[in-house]
Amino acid sequence: MNIKTKIRMSVENLLNRYGYALEKKYKLKRGTVEYDILMEEQEYPFDEAAYRAHKEGGEPITLNWVIPLMGPGSGGHTTIFRTISYLSELGIKNKIYMCWYAGNAATSEELRAQVKQYYGYDLGDNEIYWDYRTMGYADGCVCTSWQSAYVLRRFHNCLSKFYFVQDFEPWFYPMGSMYHLSEKTYHFGFRGVTAGLWLASKLQSEYGMKTAGFRFSYERNRYHFGEKKDQTPRVFFYARPYTARREFEIGTMALDMVAKQIPELEVVMAGQSISDYPFGFKCIDKGIMPPDQMSDVYSQCDMCLVLSATNMSLLPIEVMASGSVVVSDGGDNNTWELNEQNAILTEDDPWDIADKIVYYLNHKEELAPLRTYGKEYADSITWKSEMEKIAGFIRTSIEEDRTKRGK
Repeated sequence: MNIKTKIRMSVENLLNRYGYALEKKYKLKRGTVEYDILMEEQEYPFDEAAYRAHKEGGEPITLNWVIPLMGPGSGGHTTIFRTISYLSELGIKNKIYMCWYAGNAATSEELRAQVKQYYGYDLGDNEIYWDYRTMGYADGCVCTSWQSAYVLRRFHNCLSKFYFVQDFEPWFYPMGSMYHLSEKTYHFGFRGVTAGLWLASKLQSEYGMKTAGFRFSYERNRYHFGEKKDQTPRVFFYARPYTARREFEIGTMALDMVAKQIPELEVVMAGQSISDYPFGFKCIDKGIMPPDQMSDVYSQCDMCLVLSATNMSLLPIEVMASGSVVVSDGGDNNTWELNEQNAILTEDDPWDIADKIVYYLNHKEELAPLRTYGKEYADSITWKSEMEKIAGFIRTSIEEDRTKRGK
């Protein structure tokens, strides 16, 4: 181990007392995948013959999806494939393409197996391919990240262009090149399909996008209401140190404060392995957990701390469905779905979070109405009904653009 590595590890160990993580500064430079995508000049013109053959052949509405590379535990990919699954059930055909490409390309069979393994979805009749450059005609084309928006900007072999937006991605970066390159994509003229109503409103009011947002629900076969089986004060924390918007530092500082007042506190963390982080409380590290196991974990916690500085996570609704109580920071990025009847709302600071967790651990009887109303709220929303709205938006948009084309 060289001296630079020793120094870096020493600094990390000092910072890790409160969960701070050193992150590499992102560099957009020639030869990186994003740089190559942004600098590519290939245009994909409209194929009139393919359009007519598709229309005259009575084919169902078809969508091309351009998605990032897949990896285990990706909530964004889970939402993408859930949406594709429901749209497929509603009669829309989907073709999926990777935004990135490399020499070690995976086959369609391998990609299909990854979708099943990582996210639990069977693609059925939907297709999946490695290289977006092989895309052909589709009625609509959907980008799913700011990088893939630059691909769609040059792809014209479709009637309609959609932007599947799950968060306000410019906020993932400091003010600079990456911020402006990602924000620019909201000016490309695509229609927005957004995860949640806050994003739909933000993109419409600030960027003039036509948008349709879906509310969050949960998978009924995965999440079940459970009763806590012991009296141990226990809090779940959605811990993702390398995802800044999940406010790992604020959460761990708050839990340290709670443990000083309630030493018997147990904290269960999941979302990412945190085994190298020392804490001032008993911590059970669950790492990246299979979704099928999460409901039992939530139900055995008095509260579940799920922080988000940008768009709300899907976890709060899943927590409600499982019989626990959500603790989350306020702000309209979260309160479009959360309120004081179904969650405990806090300020964006560890002191307020700690004070409220301590209060409710000392007054557990006051958690009961929040637990009851949270479950009722979660049950009032279904993925099917929300996806029917999105399918309607897509169909109407494509029909409008077909009419404009006049052919």
